[in-house]
Amino acid sequence: KPSSRKGPGAFSDAPRRSRGLPPQLLAAMAPGRSPQSAAAAPRIPMTALSVARTAPRPCNLTEASPAGGRDRRARCGRLAYPVIEVLRLVQVWDSVQGFIGLSTGYFIHFVSSVQCDLGVTGAIGEIGVAGGKSFVAMALTRRGGEPLVACDLFATGEERDNVPDANLPLFLDVLDAFSIPRDDVTILKQSSLQLRDSDLVSLAATRRRDGPRVGRFRLFHVDGGHFALAAFHDLNSAACALVPGGVILVDDLHNMGYPGVQEGFHRFMLEDSPRRLVPFLFTGRLFLTTPGYASTYRRAILRVHPELDTALFFGEEVVRAPPNRLEATPELFERLFLGPRGRWGPKA
Repeated sequence: KPSSRKGPGAFSDAPRRSRGLPPQLLAAMAPGRSPQSAAAAPRIPMTALSVARTAPRPCNLTEASPAGGRDRRARCGRLAYPVIEVLRLVQVWDSVQGFIGLSTGYFIHFVSSVQCDLGVTGAIGEIGVAGGKSFVAMALTRRGGEPLVACDLFATGEERDNVPDANLPLFLDVLDAFSIPRDDVTILKQSSLQLRDSDLVSLAATRRRDGPRVGRFRLFHVDGGHFALAAFHDLNSAACALVPGGVILVDDLHNMGYPGVQEGFHRFMLEDSPRRLVPFLFTGRLFLTTPGYASTYRRAILRVHPELDTALFFGEEVVRAPPNRLEATPELFERLFLGPRGRWGPKA
């Protein structure tokens, strides 16, 4: 399939001050302004990861970093946007430009409902936004003042396989179409390789104006550059920025058109990473979470959908939800939002 991909741009491993953000990021997130491209930096060769062994990359966040997380006393609050917008998106799903299946959209909302019952709160983010279909699907799970962060080049990248939907005006139009105020979203028009986990969290924390400064992420979609260095970097940054019980979605892991995604992912999973992730669901995207939560998500899915089964992946039981086993329909979404359902217990 064609795809909307971010090129690598460049990034720096130079130490940054623990407080504040780099000037180029502050310019990119200025409220009410069009996102600005970050200053150019030396390019990193796309083959850099393939020709050298990757060293473990420590998380840059500290204990003092803004954090969401799990609150045992939390109750499932109201969605920030009307449920009717979710159901309307489902009705016109095939007419919205993008490469995300409806079943993945369904499980994004399913997992978010389990997170809500568990008291898992935090920001929602995506690297590799393109036209915004997957971002809107995630953003419509927002509750209260949870921050929204979107990062994309919105231009042809190093891989030069971007499709016409990778443009900022279309993304903004999609936000408007589903009643998501543009001011609710921090939009970064730049390479994700210029961002570290601490940058992502600071951006999300700065964006929230009401209530506690919540910056870590409960939901993050990694769909940026599809060469090994980018996939490894983005996954590492997102993993370090998660709250306990947060979930990452990885796209194109089994797409043979992008073997770099496989290389970056497997290197991340096999190295001595500072933030281990546990897979628990595959729907076309692979869903992963922090240790101690995968069994809760898995049990919740199988309880509602006993027709699904599991397979071992990196030593963990992963629920398989192919379209021939579970057809996502508008009725499935209506039952999730409007029908009776049990609450899910604490983490296993």
